[in-house]
Formats: sequence, C-alpha cells, structure tokens
Amino acid sequence: MNFVSFLRRFLKKYFPWLYNNSSFLRNFIYKSLFTKTISINVINEFQEFAPNVSGEEQMKIENTIYNIQNFSKSISRIQNVNFTPKNIYDAFPNTQRKLGKIFDKYGSDKKTHGYDLIYEKIFEELKEVNLLVEIGIGSNNEQVLSNMSKYGKPGSSLRAFRDYLQETNIVGLEFDSNVLFEENKIKTHYFDQNEISSLDNLPKDYFDNVDVLIDDGLHSIVANINSIYFAKKMLKKGGYLVIEDINKYAENLYQLILFVASKTFEIDLYTNNSCFVAVLKKI
Repeated sequence: MNFVSFLRRFLKKYFPWLYNNSSFLRNFIYKSLFTKTISINVINEFQEFAPNVSGEEQMKIENTIYNIQNFSKSISRIQNVNFTPKNIYDAFPNTQRKLGKIFDKYGSDKKTHGYDLIYEKIFEELKEVNLLVEIGIGSNNEQVLSNMSKYGKPGSSLRAFRDYLQETNIVGLEFDSNVLFEENKIKTHYFDQNEISSLDNLPKDYFDNVDVLIDDGLHSIVANINSIYFAKKMLKKGGYLVIEDINKYAENLYQLILFVASKTFEIDLYTNNSCFVAVLKKI
C-alpha cells in the first residue's frame, strides 16, 4: 500500500487531470490487489436487507447480498427527481484560481479536485461570510480512518480559508484529537461525525449561525447523512453545506439522500470525473 499511497499523492500533485480521470482504473487496482476477504454472518449483520421468509440458509444469504447490491438501483426507478451531475470545470470557468493557489501553498488537495472553483462562487454569492466550519481538518495518523497519510498537513484548508476570507472565523471539527490546534482566526474541536451527540459538545453560538459548512471528513454514507442533519441545525437560512469526495459508484444512493434533503435544501451536484461533490443551500 505504500507505493499506491505514493502514486496517489504524486498524481494528485503533479497530474491532477490524470488523477481525476483515472478513477475506474484506480478503483479496479485497489479492489483487485488490496482488499481482503473476511468471514461474516451476512443475515445477522444486515438484517434490514434479509428476506423475511423461511427457506434454505444459503438462498437467504444470496438474496440478502442481492438486496444490498441492488437496493439503490431499484429505489432509483421509483424516485421522481434526479440531480444531474454538472462538470465543475464547465460550471465554474475561472482562470485565476486565487483560492486554489492558496490551497496549494498550504498543501491542501482541494484545487486538485476543482473545489476551489465552487467555494469562490459560493463566497461571491454570500458576499459576507462570518463563520465557516469544516468537518475533517486532516489527520496524518495512518491508523485513523480517512487519513491523509503521514505526509499530510493537518489544518491546511483551514489556513487557506483564513487567508482568503480574512474577516471570517474559521472552525475545524476533527476526530483525531492529536491534530487539534488554535491560531489566529482558527479554532478546532474534537468531533465524531458518526455520533449525532457530538453536536452537544460544540459552542451554542455555532447553531443557526454558520454561513458555510464543509464535509471533508469520513466520506461515507452515514457520515454524510449526519452532516445534512448537522447543517439543518447549524446553518443560517441561505447558508451552504458542501459534501466533498462522494463515491461515484454510490450515485444512486446519493440521489435518494439528496432527494430527501431537497425538502430543506436547494441541491446542486457536481463532478470532476473522479468523484461527486454536493452543494446544498438551506432554504
């Protein structure tokens, strides 16, 4: 995995177009060479998907797996709203990329993915950003899920936002307590994205007071759904939630999630060909 991690960092830094357009090949190599087989009681662990019938156990197991693999595909057939992904670079043409250059300066990969273009447009629309909160400030502990490798720079995007939005208070929420820090215009707090109760540990003046909430944390379905709940509690009316790095192979599931969220948010979905990013504006 060390070589794969090195190659990933190398492509991100020096060949971002190639990185963003090689996701199918990278995913194939990872699944073929670097995943492992384990034993699991399928029916017990995935009871929601198990058939509620009598019958031979192996057939139940096979049907449970089938249900897991085909749930999102089936639900998409009865969902009457589809959020068509728009290409980031077509939607936000920008040759200067001022924010992107600051991301690069501090070692953040947000410019690689084209996210700087989205944020510049959001900041331009909001005109005034008093409070920006980012979930996931970046851990360089390789024993932590969703880490940046030992070469990562925790807090890099927070510092970039601080420099670009000089009057804005910047807050980072992070599971790895060893990388928490505080400096000019930046505060960070311990936060477990999988636990709704983490909200109880945050200062009360964050609630209904956040202009931009960014989910750059676990990049998993439940964590992302939780972030939508956090956004309902924390964002001002007209504030934005940005969910980065959505797995492109989970598009059908996220179409359903965004459909449910559309009762409270205006939704836009973008892609850089490597992954999706969802932009939700609180109504």
